[in-house]
Amino acid sequence: MIRLFLVVLLLAFGAGVRGEAGAVPIGRYAEVFEDPAGALGLSEVMAAGERGGFARLGVDVPNFGYTYSAFWLRFGLPSETGRLPVPMLVLEIRFPSIDSIELHVPYRGTVGIEYRMQQAGDLRPWDTREVKHRNHVFRIPTTGLADAPTYLRVQTRSVLTVPAFLWRPEALIASDRNAQLLYGMFYGLVIALFLYNLMLFLALRDRIYMWYVLYVASFGIGLAAFDGLAFQYLWPESVWWANHALGAALCATLFFGTQFARSFLDIPSRTVFANRFMLAVLVLSGAGVFFAATGLLVPYGTIMRTLSAVACATAGMVLYVAVRALLDGYRPARFFLLAWSALLVFIALGALRNFAIVPTHFLTVNGLHIGLALDVVLLSFALADRISSDKREKEAAQGDALASRTALLEATQTNERELERRIAARTAELNRANEQLRDQEQHLRHLAQHDPLTGLPNRLSMQQRLALAMEYAKRNRKKLAVMMVDLDGFKSLNDTRGHRGGDYALMQIAGRLRTSVRGSDTVARYGGDEFVVLAGELDRAEDVSSIAEKIADMVSLPLSIDGATHNLSCSIGISVYPDDAEDAEGLIERADRAMYASKAAGARRYAFFSPS
Repeated sequence: MIRLFLVVLLLAFGAGVRGEAGAVPIGRYAEVFEDPAGALGLSEVMAAGERGGFARLGVDVPNFGYTYSAFWLRFGLPSETGRLPVPMLVLEIRFPSIDSIELHVPYRGTVGIEYRMQQAGDLRPWDTREVKHRNHVFRIPTTGLADAPTYLRVQTRSVLTVPAFLWRPEALIASDRNAQLLYGMFYGLVIALFLYNLMLFLALRDRIYMWYVLYVASFGIGLAAFDGLAFQYLWPESVWWANHALGAALCATLFFGTQFARSFLDIPSRTVFANRFMLAVLVLSGAGVFFAATGLLVPYGTIMRTLSAVACATAGMVLYVAVRALLDGYRPARFFLLAWSALLVFIALGALRNFAIVPTHFLTVNGLHIGLALDVVLLSFALADRISSDKREKEAAQGDALASRTALLEATQTNERELERRIAARTAELNRANEQLRDQEQHLRHLAQHDPLTGLPNRLSMQQRLALAMEYAKRNRKKLAVMMVDLDGFKSLNDTRGHRGGDYALMQIAGRLRTSVRGSDTVARYGGDEFVVLAGELDRAEDVSSIAEKIADMVSLPLSIDGATHNLSCSIGISVYPDDAEDAEGLIERADRAMYASKAAGARRYAFFSPS
């Protein structure tokens, strides 16, 4: 299919751009004179011609390469067209990028030969063209033509090629229809591949497709500018841009093509030297886009010369890396190598023609068209092959990964079962250890907050409970009673029965105190033979009297120690929150003072705090 496409393309462009029947190449009959300064007029050139300044060309299409000189072509009407009974001839110059063209045609006048001048070139606005054509076309009426040389002056800042052909009008129209058809097919192909790969980029988000799309777009715009179609259809009002668009587009083509090749062939991972070379080309071509688009600092001709040389070197470097990638087994490099080889051949031919090393003919003039058409088609195949190759590698990797996962899964399941067994055993050990820690923690917490002899809350715990009880009473607008209970006669019992007997008595008294208070009240051992009772949720201070009476009654009951009976009594001091104090320390201190007051009174079993 690729070979068939190439044959059709060559035949099509061959039919469209060769000298068709009815067209006479002017270069075959012309003589040339070079004006390096570009300052001579027609009369001065004619005088130089009389002195033998003109030289025979002998080629169908003159090509002067990169030059800033003005060239004058001198020719007469060819004999094969001079006998044609036509009222008009048409001169076509098929090189749209020529800056300035002057045609001086001799006619018989009243006093001799008169030269009529017509002007063209891409430095002139599109609307000033007598014939609205992508190429430069001049009408030459045959009536009154004088038997004298016709002069054609051409000058440009870049490559100067003068493919001038003399036509009969109807033959040019017929040829132009064929050329328009072929150009339509060519640019239709470029646009179709551009849109197709743009859709792929939007779907896959693969940057390689982005570089390819930008490469095709810039190359297509550059060729449209080269063919004169861009000036005709895209920017006919901008003469300045028409003179800079070709250089800017071709520099952008080099930039995006280099980046595409660099990404597609993965050049950074293959060769350091080639990658550095590519980075240098990117910098150089990016600068070329800027200077060509702005017209600053660097002359346009210098940009085009540099571009031709760098493009050839870059194509050679990419060709080397593509061969290396193919030898390394990278399958998508096959189509890439074909595409780049074809483009390299036509770029080389075009560059050699630009430097006037090879003659101007079909392949050198239209090489970029053929090269781009082959390039975009083959690169599309390369991208498709890359997707297919990636898919095969992915499937193979998935197969290997599946086998590895299966083996790994079996090993993992075995390890998981062993791990579960170990975890279960370890969990049981940890649970037992946690239970022991909880028991120890609860025991330590109980020891820290309770009296080891009586089991009652100790002073620290009592103070914490007192703070909470005060907050509760304050929030619910209740009263709280703090009762300081001191045992009377305990010292005598302790001296008589010893510490063991005293401890036994304290344990019995603690048990009686627990049964004397309400479930919401707190009994704590304050120290020695002193106890504290916290009675909350009281509506009145007097409500605590019944609790104090019951405590005194329970303490006064006889105690049995080692078979002997002993009697104890108690003195109780009472302070009330918030009547007597609003802080814990104050309540304890006032309850203690009330207890001493009760003890001093003797017959009183309890006493409320009184400031007096």
